[in-house]
Amino acid sequence: MISDSSSTGFRAKVGLAAMCADWFKQIGMNESEGPLAKTLRQDYGRMVDCLGDCFDEVVAPGVLSTHDDVVRAIAAFREARVDAVVLVNIVWSEDPTLLTFLDGWQGSPVWLWNYHPTGSLPARLTVDDLFRFSGTVGMLQGSAAMQKRGFHPDVFSGSPDDELLRQDLRERRAALEVREAFRGLRAGQIAGRCESMVGTFVDDEALCRALGVTRVPVSADAFGALCDAVDVGRVDRYCAELRERFEIRGVSEPSLRLAARNTLALDDLVEQCNLGVVAIQDLNEEFHRRIGTRPCLPPPRSLARGVAFSAESDLNTALGVLAASRAAKAPAMYTEVFTFDPRQNILLMGHAGVHDPRLAADGVTIVPDLEYQHADPVEGAWMEFVLAPGKVTCASLYDTGAGYRMTVFEGESLGPPRRLDGWAHAVVRPRGNAVALLARLTQRGMTQHFAVVHGSVTPVLRNWCGLMGVEFCCEE
Repeated sequence: MISDSSSTGFRAKVGLAAMCADWFKQIGMNESEGPLAKTLRQDYGRMVDCLGDCFDEVVAPGVLSTHDDVVRAIAAFREARVDAVVLVNIVWSEDPTLLTFLDGWQGSPVWLWNYHPTGSLPARLTVDDLFRFSGTVGMLQGSAAMQKRGFHPDVFSGSPDDELLRQDLRERRAALEVREAFRGLRAGQIAGRCESMVGTFVDDEALCRALGVTRVPVSADAFGALCDAVDVGRVDRYCAELRERFEIRGVSEPSLRLAARNTLALDDLVEQCNLGVVAIQDLNEEFHRRIGTRPCLPPPRSLARGVAFSAESDLNTALGVLAASRAAKAPAMYTEVFTFDPRQNILLMGHAGVHDPRLAADGVTIVPDLEYQHADPVEGAWMEFVLAPGKVTCASLYDTGAGYRMTVFEGESLGPPRRLDGWAHAVVRPRGNAVALLARLTQRGMTQHFAVVHGSVTPVLRNWCGLMGVEFCCEE
């Protein structure tokens, strides 16, 4: 199962930088016992409560009106090692204080809150009301200072009691957790790159710079040695489990055992190299000669850890599978668009490789590897199923050469009946026109591979891309 925050230990911390002009004190409107001051204290408390409902910890150093206030706040944020800072004009504020913050905070991301105290205005405003609702002035005024500093704010909007705002904040928290899953991530690549598909090539420097991921190359022979070392007793127990859980059709005992052995070796590789992602160059001839058949059964320990797998050495899409699965807290499926039906407006998607059986609508059937059953020493063993029905998000993560880009579209998995013999597959009806969608995707440029995950996780992935500096494109 996909690990949640309670098992990973991740706690999302945010700092609250609430700006208020010192001018209000100068004119006597923000005296500690005055009505405006009391109202602002209440509003500040509601801000803290709102953030506390959506994140695990809020560092709230109070309202910031002076240079020294900001310096103390920045020190508190750094000491707590916050994951993001929420910058907000609780009322109108002054540019020097904002510039102190922009120049002094070079840490985690800054989210700008387009704040409204109540969600609606009184029928007629008093002077205190006008000042209370004046944060909009500070935000627009401050945009000039931000622009001159080259700061491009990520803005969210609403009042503390607004459920839509809280949903936005929870999606941002989820994006922080996805980012945490990438921190120090090691991604295995078995048997080199796939020379047939240039879009899957990986630039190690760009991978580390953009996503913080280290590629761990594993030769076909090194993986073969791991396969050779798998204990026979483990193979016996695993095969017994497969027979108990799944229908097995057309797969001989020697083929099942060899496929099982090689799949268990994936677990050993993941644990020995501490991998969170594994891309397998399963078209490599030496790979097949060395191990006899591809590992395409579900590796139990790796799936329990939430490890993402891909075929054809597409490590970038494997990372997209990981991002999608962490965003949804559910398994994601590695696929490609096989073909489409323009009349039914559906995409037939699927792929050879390692899949999580929990994705299946009506159970899993283990069948021969239909691509290599006549080329390898044995007929192989992999899974046939159709993806369970429901809303889905489809995501492509691709290195354009100029930077990473994620392209997302949503749709519906239609579920049973199975539409493709012998493959793990999904029947997806996109929200828009499938033919036009394919044309736009092709014009944009990408690989054929997509992560498919149940649910609508586009907002979380959009926020994650914002945190990582990844270009984000959404197909409506």
